[in-house]
Amino acid sequence: MNKQQSKYVRLADQLFRILKHCRIPLYHHRKSNHIYTVWQHMVLVTIRQYEGKSYRMFTDWLVEAYYLRLFLQLSKIPHYTTLQKFTDRINLMMLDRIISSFILFSGTRHIFARIDATGFKITFASEYYTSRAKLRKKYAKLSIGADVLKQVICNIKIRRAPTRHDNVDFNEMITKISKIKKIVYSCCR
Repeated sequence: MNKQQSKYVRLADQLFRILKHCRIPLYHHRKSNHIYTVWQHMVLVTIRQYEGKSYRMFTDWLVEAYYLRLFLQLSKIPHYTTLQKFTDRINLMMLDRIISSFILFSGTRHIFARIDATGFKITFASEYYTSRAKLRKKYAKLSIGADVLKQVICNIKIRRAPTRHDNVDFNEMITKISKIKKIVYSCCR
């Protein structure tokens, strides 16, 4: 087995163990189309993000990744829109459960927490077009709580209103992180 391909198989195997520990169901609904499982989708989306490829380029790359397809038991390669639609369907509760299980699997005893936030534009319109057309500026704010020593994300919060200060989310994020593991030290900028 090629070393590069075995890296993806090991990642898929670890993700399968984490998804099993989280008790994520194989299908979202019993009457859903049973071509691909939620676990297969999650592994494919994770590897696509890891590779930094677009959805179209990733499905082309997946043709070459024989051992990964064999491990995932993919009967056929999913269309790129299938992965896009799955990414839109992932809810924050499922993502929180996966992140907390990943931290438990990493073997950390304590979390040295750090919380930070950043804002970004939702639209692709330029500043000039937005001001000329008198459009409303749309922003999103991403707050992240992470373990500084292991460099692992422990909790995320996405908000539409970026004008609020980071301190609004601080107590909620610290509470959620402390439910995963004991917090030894918490720092904020």
